Amino acid sequence: MNTTHRIRNLLLSGVASACVLAVAGGASAASYGGAPIKSPFGNYDTALQLRYEALADMESREGDGDDEWRFWNKAVDAGGGFLVLPDDPAGRDLGPEDMAFARATYDRLLASYRAGLPGSATALLADAQVNFDCWLNDTEEGTNLDRARICRDRVTDTLAALDGTSTPVPVASINDNRVATASDAVAAPAKSLPVLPVTHRLLFGFDSAELDAEAQAGLDEIARQTSAYPQADVRVIGHTDRAGDADYNRSLAEKRAANVAEALRLRGINLARIDEVPAGESDPAVATPDGVAEPRNRRVEIIIDDR
Repeated sequence: MNTTHRIRNLLLSGVASACVLAVAGGASAASYGGAPIKSPFGNYDTALQLRYEALADMESREGDGDDEWRFWNKAVDAGGGFLVLPDDPAGRDLGPEDMAFARATYDRLLASYRAGLPGSATALLADAQVNFDCWLNDTEEGTNLDRARICRDRVTDTLAALDGTSTPVPVASINDNRVATASDAVAAPAKSLPVLPVTHRLLFGFDSAELDAEAQAGLDEIARQTSAYPQADVRVIGHTDRAGDADYNRSLAEKRAANVAEALRLRGINLARIDEVPAGESDPAVATPDGVAEPRNRRVEIIIDDR
């Protein structure tokens, strides 16, 4: 039986064993009693590798060694050309509503595999899969529900963009309690790309480095543009207003730039392409006297350029 038929049979048979093999991968598959399955989706494997590396890096920053190891091994397996499927929610400790979303979304992701979408909608499906794993992990742990919500939003939005080509499978909407199907959603229209260089600006709350929902949505488009220009570099410049001490503001600017860079890594942008610059209060968008808390100065500038 060739690899493609073997994968298809596993997907059609409930995929519980396939998930064990996928998570275990090549080097560690034996410890799970399985054998590695080679993937026919080279570009998709690369996309998964970058995203799982970013997820592992995020867990490392939070000091969660177990989850760092698990996601890093998924990245290694994808980079080695092995089939890496989304985490199976079976056996996860979730409430009834979360489990319903998890099962429906998991089935939908597998339906996308059966439809061949890893080869035709590589970035979208990779985003959906890795953000699903992120949501599943954070929801079960219950310690980072804000990030769980962001990952769930990303999964839902990305699957909506795939609705024009994927097999319709019901998936719970996070915006209300009804069940949405493919017929309820409109596929995302194709977007034109800007001429480089291009600059984006993300704003922050007072004394905060947290990315709000608007900033997260902006990062999706920034990552799309960056991925479309693989030779371009990304300069991420953190700024603050002039309230507070200059040294403190430089540290805050550094955190803002780091959070934006991490969010871009989670969306598949290679760390080597990102240059983080903490400008602090030294280059305001709006000139103010010292001590003034000007909202337009609390920002990160993202410059995509191929020079």
